[in-house]
Amino acid sequence: MRKAVFGILLVFIVLASGCISQSTPTETSTTSTSPSGGIDFGSYEKGQVLAQWSSLADASRVYVSEGYEDLAKHYFPNAQILPASQYDGGVAILSPADARELLRGKPILITVNDYFGYIVYKFGVKFVGKDKGVFAAFNKDGKAYFVFTGTSKAGAGAAIEYAMELRNGASLRTEDVLRSGEFEGILLKVIGDNNWNGIPDDGEHWYLGSFRSREPFIYYWRIVDGENVTVKGGFIRLVNGSTVYIHALGFNVSVEVKDGTGATLTYVIENTNPSVLNLPEGAETGDTWVKITTSETSFSVVPKDVGDYTVFAFGDHRPDGGTEVPKVFLALRDRMNENNAVFVIDGGDLVYSGKVDEWGELMKEWKWNKPIFIAVGNHEYRGEGINVYHQLFGPTDYSFVLGDYYYIFMNNIENDYGLSDEQWSWLQNELESAKAMGKRPVIVMHAPPKDPRPNGDHGMNPPTARGCWG
Repeated sequence: MRKAVFGILLVFIVLASGCISQSTPTETSTTSTSPSGGIDFGSYEKGQVLAQWSSLADASRVYVSEGYEDLAKHYFPNAQILPASQYDGGVAILSPADARELLRGKPILITVNDYFGYIVYKFGVKFVGKDKGVFAAFNKDGKAYFVFTGTSKAGAGAAIEYAMELRNGASLRTEDVLRSGEFEGILLKVIGDNNWNGIPDDGEHWYLGSFRSREPFIYYWRIVDGENVTVKGGFIRLVNGSTVYIHALGFNVSVEVKDGTGATLTYVIENTNPSVLNLPEGAETGDTWVKITTSETSFSVVPKDVGDYTVFAFGDHRPDGGTEVPKVFLALRDRMNENNAVFVIDGGDLVYSGKVDEWGELMKEWKWNKPIFIAVGNHEYRGEGINVYHQLFGPTDYSFVLGDYYYIFMNNIENDYGLSDEQWSWLQNELESAKAMGKRPVIVMHAPPKDPRPNGDHGMNPPTARGCWG
């Protein structure tokens, strides 16, 4: 195949029908009278047990999981530190392994997925990632329990840091608190704990906040070893120490360090194809990654001036239910990996209903030797799947240029199978940029303007569809 797969102005990938839905947990605000010696939840409005924890809890003794002692020493320097195995009420800093048993049956608990590891389960919804913290207060056997934990040490530290901010007068978002009987808890997310030790260190800048169901994400900016790093053409998937992992959303990725101090950082650009890139001297490469270690305040990885090239496009490789990855997907993946196409377009519907367990099974088989760019589908972009999608693949609207083509990926399933005013404005600007560059636009969305199948009903809503046809 000598010419690019897409020789037309507008491409929509048509996938199987389905409905958009989101599920959010119901969080009650009921109260009850506690047994003697516990917290009298009936005397506190929703959120006030957590907000006033420092006056309710005895922090002179802190029970701590093995390996988490430094958190206790940092946040409770005057407390007696005791092993978590002796915990029988009071304040505890627990690893996810220790918290899993203690919180079993609670409205917020810790569980395990064999791909994602420890995850938070909150009233029927699962949350993945090592950046989650849990702060919970409850009664058990007539005693008050105040528990700081999370999906990792970073999560546990984030929960304590959040509680300390409350102690110092910070406000609490009541709508994020889950109150159920003699239990009150809140789910937290930390961004910026680059060494994942649960303690704000020099050279870090934390974003720490609570949320109810939709997670916050910061795609393009971090403070790393004191350096103010901004990324374009991809999103920051992870920072680990001095290494910044960037998931590329195209072939032109740039990094800028504002007011740099000269620190040496390592950047790993993933989901790319080094064979079509102009790389800086000293760059290391693999099938789908480029590694650059530098103290420079800016650099760019840009594509070569390519001519004809091959692109694969497919989609709707979800199962009809359950978590098992379809054999046809595995066969297609293997065939595409055997070919020398530059990249792959996936038109969405990756899993059946967005459940974490479905995602886990898919990601075990998500093995590509070339970059893959996705137009999100309605089956994965619902309920807990929305957070998982953004964690793995970043923003849903993005664009890039390669050769004579200007690729535009858009989410057209979230707004009643249409585009918002903001998306229309962004699309218009992208098309004007393509025209100014003399590039041919290729627009990739999950749902087409009109379903071409007889009696099909999986197209965009009529007003948006008419706008697309122009």
